[in-house]
Amino acid sequence: MKRMRIEVAQELDEQGDLEEFTWDLLPVVDPHQTRHLDENGLPRIGTPISAGMILVGKLGKSAAFNESEQPSSLEIQGLPFSALQARYGHLWKNTSRYATEELHGTVENAHFEKVNGKLHAIVELACKE
Repeated sequence: MKRMRIEVAQELDEQGDLEEFTWDLLPVVDPHQTRHLDENGLPRIGTPISAGMILVGKLGKSAAFNESEQPSSLEIQGLPFSALQARYGHLWKNTSRYATEELHGTVENAHFEKVNGKLHAIVELACKE
């Protein structure tokens, strides 16, 4: 069994603020694609990760972000994802890390570390060779 360590740094978004590690990537990513993530955007231990799945959920504001243009709770609950994405998706930038054909396996550990003052998400995978 081969082990892989994936490290994802928190960077500045297009507004100059820190990106957020999170499972809540709505309205940019369909919520069905984030069910395996905890509230901090890390995959739960034991989760099998395959190509195309989110390894670390991370979201930043786009240059077009405007605080007054947020979707209401009613819209979030009532509109289909495609409508939310079309109407509000341009306000955020999905900077999540995704698994690839080469980068996949079962989550053995997921945590955060501070490296040179920056928050880093660390995901350790066990991969079949």
